[in-house]
Amino acid sequence: MKLTDLNDTHIEHLAKEHYKLPEDQQVPDFERMLHALKYWYTQEPNSSPYRKMTDLMVRPEARAWATSNLLEDAPIAVKPVEKPIKRKDKYARLEKLALENFAVEYTTQELVDISGLGAQTIALWAKTEGFFRAVPDARGKWEARNPKDDRKNSL
Repeated sequence: MKLTDLNDTHIEHLAKEHYKLPEDQQVPDFERMLHALKYWYTQEPNSSPYRKMTDLMVRPEARAWATSNLLEDAPIAVKPVEKPIKRKDKYARLEKLALENFAVEYTTQELVDISGLGAQTIALWAKTEGFFRAVPDARGKWEARNPKDDRKNSL
């Protein structure tokens, strides 16, 4: 079956006769799932059909059945929701870079590309945290450091 075949009479026909549902599955849930897919296909084809079914409170069993049986020929794939990268993870990238590449020089732009933070944010962070030190006589250059070793050596 294709998603283009979903109309009201076809949905009723599917719900009553053709598809054997799991015993715990109720026909109203199945019909709601089919109507959600019909709405998704006609009104919001660029969004996720799985999310549309979730928004309309279709039970997980019906969503799983629809994903395996009806969405094989869907025009877009169901993509898992990606979590945004947190700021602490961006700082952790810079710390790891500094510890693994001791005394290597980087430009501000390279640090921006690696971490995903802004140039001013990196400059302020580097001045306060000690993982990078500004290279004298070179504007926009930073030298990777290990702040723990720097503290031990200064004592």
